[in-house]
Amino acid sequence: MATLSINNVRKQYGSVEVLKGIDLDLTDGEFLVLLGPSGCGKSTLLNMIAGLETISAGEIRIDQRVVNEVHPKDRDIAMVFQSYALYPNMTVARNIGFSLEMRGQAKAEREGAIRRVARLLQIEHLLDRKPAQLSGGQRQRVAMGRALVRDPKVFLFDEPLSNLDAKLRVDMRTEIKKLHQRLGTTVVYVTHDQIEAMTLASRIAIMKEGVVQQFAPPQEVYERPANMYVASFIGSPTMNFVRGTLSAEGDRLGVSVGRERSGFLPLFQAPEQAGHWLGQEVILGIRPEAITCYDPAIAAGNPALVKVACGVNVLEPTGADTITYVELNGHEVVARIKPSDRVAEGATADFMIDMARANLFDPKTEQRI
Repeated sequence: MATLSINNVRKQYGSVEVLKGIDLDLTDGEFLVLLGPSGCGKSTLLNMIAGLETISAGEIRIDQRVVNEVHPKDRDIAMVFQSYALYPNMTVARNIGFSLEMRGQAKAEREGAIRRVARLLQIEHLLDRKPAQLSGGQRQRVAMGRALVRDPKVFLFDEPLSNLDAKLRVDMRTEIKKLHQRLGTTVVYVTHDQIEAMTLASRIAIMKEGVVQQFAPPQEVYERPANMYVASFIGSPTMNFVRGTLSAEGDRLGVSVGRERSGFLPLFQAPEQAGHWLGQEVILGIRPEAITCYDPAIAAGNPALVKVACGVNVLEPTGADTITYVELNGHEVVARIKPSDRVAEGATADFMIDMARANLFDPKTEQRI
């Protein structure tokens, strides 16, 4: 295991700045996911940690050792690529052990390490096969085995599951999670898939245009996003954003929404600085699962639940939930309701909003208030 520190790291290609001052610190055994759309700089950052890209400015430390000028083979890292990068003419066993062979490790030790890793990944029966005889999931396990056999300080994964079909991707995601729990090795994992990020990471760094927008545990990113970009990138369906005015009724602060700002939604726990926004426009952020069909028994025991009447526009059954598009005081928002809570398209029904899960954003900067 190892710590990893990334301090004010920048990358430029000519006049184009790809990474604009990245700061991340990982403790021993952490699982960091770099998440963002194509072109945000996440793979460039991973390659810089690996030593495959030079650093324009800043510093990368592995176990307190500055590695800016250290050759990739001397960084004690192992990388798993999207393309697997297996040698087609070698057996699985030789693919896994080739790096040990190149280092001159004794054959008996090498074979012991290969068997240990193959047992861990449950591919002992594949050791005599060649890559062409393997499925995509099996090839990915071999690629992981080749990294594991070296027992590195840091594992680097570059979108390792993107070439797999949906079911296999879920299965392999679970295997990677189990593997990390068993080994406890520090991991940096690049993906554009938010589900992978949420399920695997101990902390997520969400990137946009070479800047880290938020660096936090998955649940914090989901429930308390730093800005509207993070809020919209994480979650499917995405967070609802409703423009309104921060107002007061008696001693309660809330958001008035609607064409005439008539619908008052009281905030259950207003942020400390909310009082400075009184009378000003804000953006209310609500996750779809915080908007559900009204249940008087549940609402009676929870003061954070606010009853609202909404027109039902569209229903999208997904099996476990029904995604429901409703009209809230002139704004279309998405609710997530149970299939047993039957509502009819075109009807008006009572819903409840959990205002304890509300977020407020500055409409100009899009930062969380």
